[in-house]
Amino acid sequence: MNKLAKLMDRLLEGGTLISFLALIGVVSLQVFARFFLPKVPHWTEEASRIFFIYTVCFAGGLAIREKAYVNVDVFLNLFGGKMRSFIQLFLDGLVAAFMGLVCYYSLSLVQIGMIQKSPALGIPVNYLFASMTLLSGTVVFYTLYDVAKDLSALAGRND
Repeated sequence: MNKLAKLMDRLLEGGTLISFLALIGVVSLQVFARFFLPKVPHWTEEASRIFFIYTVCFAGGLAIREKAYVNVDVFLNLFGGKMRSFIQLFLDGLVAAFMGLVCYYSLSLVQIGMIQKSPALGIPVNYLFASMTLLSGTVVFYTLYDVAKDLSALAGRND
């Protein structure tokens, strides 16, 4: 599992970097065109939106890995030891279940997107809709990875 997690880390980090650099490039082109060209390319707004969405989706799983999402832990701080660990495992299970459902239903959205094209770029919108599958799938992966680590740590602890 550790090799799979490292591979997933590299793929998501690379995807985040590439989509973010593409976003910067497209927005820079748009700004340059507004000042120095007679006409702004019509596709830059749509492309920047797509690159922004993919930047967020690639980074979503990495944020779970790094525990970088906002967490209100006032409730969890009321408990200690194993009880806190059990509650955290339960919450992680809820997140994984919810995002698993999102991932499952996003697959049908991707299929629907095969018959539609984006207005400015003319690409099938299933590529855009696949971002939701990417985000939810990686959140499930990293959440379950954390659950497995927490369970093994909990089994080794004697509070």
